[in-house]
Amino acid sequence: MGTVSVSSVRLPGRATWTLRSPQQTAFQSSGVSAPQNVYDLEAEYAHSVTDVPYRFIAGFVYDLPFGKGSLSTGKRWGDEVISGWQLNVLPTFQSGFPVSIRQSSNPNSTIAGNGLQRPNLVSNVALGTKGSLYDRLNGYINPAAFTASVAYTFGNAPRTLSLRGPGYENWDISLFKSVLVCDRVNVQFRAETFNTFNTPLFAGPNTAFGSANFGAITAQANFPRYLQLGLHVTY
Repeated sequence: MGTVSVSSVRLPGRATWTLRSPQQTAFQSSGVSAPQNVYDLEAEYAHSVTDVPYRFIAGFVYDLPFGKGSLSTGKRWGDEVISGWQLNVLPTFQSGFPVSIRQSSNPNSTIAGNGLQRPNLVSNVALGTKGSLYDRLNGYINPAAFTASVAYTFGNAPRTLSLRGPGYENWDISLFKSVLVCDRVNVQFRAETFNTFNTPLFAGPNTAFGSANFGAITAQANFPRYLQLGLHVTY
């Protein structure tokens, strides 16, 4: 994490790279409470379903150079109106979560009580479809990359795949205006926007292989653009 300051500009930022590969989240990957094979927990070792290897957050704070001592109007009332403004920009970028595949049917559940059954991977077939994210909403995962595992067998698909769900991009932008009322009282007007560019964050795709909606993304995981106006008084 670091901060760069140049005159009236401040640029705090943070970039992280992480890797999580536990077995513990195996029992949470598909909303079930058991691994595929309780006698082979090594097969559950994979990236965590909450693994986010890349995340970048930055902050841009700019005191606008208007008013007395900067770009002045030459009039006191004019300088009072245009001075004291601050622009704040907060971008966030994040990679998506690993995709965890299971079968919609589990013939082993009535035989051995297994909580889930994973399909088999097809060699040399891409796990994801091609195209932009919007083009892939109805088919994010390539169904040709999997075949169903039958009763008395376990699928060789790992708990989480190398394929990841949609990433995250968000911009929050605000504009502040500070007015010094007297020596100890300061009033700050705030106009704040969250998800300023109204960028959707899509939820993960349907991962139940064999279901009618397998691979489809049918939900949005963030809120639309918000505008908030407020006053902040310090004394």
